[in-house]
Amino acid sequence: MNPAKAYAHLFSPLGGEGADNYRSPSHISFLRQPFVSLEGDDLAKSDAPYVFIGVPFSEGSVGRSGSEEAPLAFRVGSLDYFSFWFEFMVDLHNTVVDAGDIPLPRADPKLARERIYNAVRKVLAAGKIPIICGGDRSISIPAAKALSDHLGVSKKMGYMHLGAHLDMADNWTGETHLSTNAMARITELRNLDMANCAHIGARNSSNLKDHVDLAKHRGLRFYPMYEALDRGIDDVMDDAVARVWGGTDAQYLSLNLNILDSSAAPGVTATETGGLESRELMRIAKKISDCGHISVIDVTELCPMTDVAGSTSRTAVTIVQQIMAGIQKVHGKTLDESLRRSGWRYDD
Repeated sequence: MNPAKAYAHLFSPLGGEGADNYRSPSHISFLRQPFVSLEGDDLAKSDAPYVFIGVPFSEGSVGRSGSEEAPLAFRVGSLDYFSFWFEFMVDLHNTVVDAGDIPLPRADPKLARERIYNAVRKVLAAGKIPIICGGDRSISIPAAKALSDHLGVSKKMGYMHLGAHLDMADNWTGETHLSTNAMARITELRNLDMANCAHIGARNSSNLKDHVDLAKHRGLRFYPMYEALDRGIDDVMDDAVARVWGGTDAQYLSLNLNILDSSAAPGVTATETGGLESRELMRIAKKISDCGHISVIDVTELCPMTDVAGSTSRTAVTIVQQIMAGIQKVHGKTLDESLRRSGWRYDD
């Protein structure tokens, strides 16, 4: 038997006999991968290391709404891509399952946070890596707490946030669990030492002095955008990665898409000028994947209703895929380069 038959999806958009047409799939899931339930033992039985979780929640946003539509847009964006990453010779087929969207009540944000927390705890307990697609930035609060509690006080957690805003409001008009409170709440986690925490990309006048003061008071190392541009992305990332991955037992990456310039990511709830280009964010993803392991990834603030031709969704998908593929490569899970389609020939 030609071994290529087991990898039919590598060679054709039809993916082999009986497979979905990539333009008209029978179901819309992340990268066309199978759905699993977080209930029962389906998750534990899966061999996939990653679990995609949709979090359609925007009640924590202090800006425009619309990020509740992000999980669907993220899935649809992933349909434009295949599972083979030629740069790494890695196939992401069967490396991820889709757990669907968490049912979240808009009228009860506290209950919504509990459900997010419980879903992430279930994935971690199954030994999997959650890929959480929000939703506004406030979803990071229960998700990060889930990782912290999963580890316990005896183990150390690392945390990296990529975004235009520090989100260090201790309270915002009396509220404590909105998107602007996210980093203030996360830096209170008992097993997250500030020596293992980094924020990259803060810029412009959306960061109030109260937020900057609290960040400095707590010892948060934040790399403003001007520093990243002056020093260079590689230099800043080498420093930040050493903080977050150095000596920690688990690492959380929070990707707020407003790390990107507004021209590169129009589909964001709070766009900011002066941000990164997509290729620079891909460089950051490479630095992260070179570490060889990650515990949780979240993607927040995607806003499909302001996106242009799905460009922001596809950028977000690409970054997540690149991290997944890069980690697979670090672990030697690459394809045999001599693998060819059945009946393949090359004519000069």
